[in-house]
Amino acid sequence: MERWPQWRLSDDVRSMYQVDSGVVAAARANAAHRRMATSLGATLVPNARVDQIRESGGLYELVTGAGTFRAERLIIAADAWTNELLDQLWRPINLVVTQEQVTYYASRDLEAFGPERFPIWIWMGEPSFYGFPAFGNAGAKIGRDVGGPEVTGDARSFEPRADYSERLDSFMREHLPDGFGPYLEQKTCLYAMTPDREFVLDLVPGNPRAAVAQGAAHGFKFASVFGKSLVEMVYEGRAESDVSAWGIEREILTMNDPPRALVM
Repeated sequence: MERWPQWRLSDDVRSMYQVDSGVVAAARANAAHRRMATSLGATLVPNARVDQIRESGGLYELVTGAGTFRAERLIIAADAWTNELLDQLWRPINLVVTQEQVTYYASRDLEAFGPERFPIWIWMGEPSFYGFPAFGNAGAKIGRDVGGPEVTGDARSFEPRADYSERLDSFMREHLPDGFGPYLEQKTCLYAMTPDREFVLDLVPGNPRAAVAQGAAHGFKFASVFGKSLVEMVYEGRAESDVSAWGIEREILTMNDPPRALVM
């Protein structure tokens, strides 16, 4: 490829370029959200596991490791633990939780993999991979979309799997050989996905002052607008944006043995 000579592709591979793609710096974005929230009067309570949600006197009571909190309105955004909380207000929904991992490589030609010369990319197919330029870390990043074992939020390992690492290494050696190198860092994470890999953004049935959000392992880039919609729901009863496609009562979330379409 003339524009991105880092790639090694066979003649049958077809490519599509999106000119307005970009990167959201997750750590900085989260820090900005926290600063904005506290400036408007929010109190952040870190590392406070929510053990119970109950209704009492027209309020929601949250029993946590840091004490009991009461609120008129509630938003649940609990990722892999969504069902543990949702079940206390309504019922669980169909979710698939997997443990995934990413690798940062000490690329032999780091300059060639900088954000000015190398794109964000997604390899569509089965298996599906994705990657980033050397952004915030001194090496190219690669991960596989939905390649790990099914786990739960409380029963997972934080150790990278050797077989998973080898699949990532193999892809890099074949298609991005100059990006391959010793491991700089390996991280594990959780994917919490609906069977159709679509979002959940809705009021909890029977609870007009409680909403729930599920990002299906690709929702972070929409966090700001999702947050706005959730606040509108619990205060106004509906979101200004049309989020009807992501309702919590759609059949695939409540049916037995739903078909899965997890790879995007």
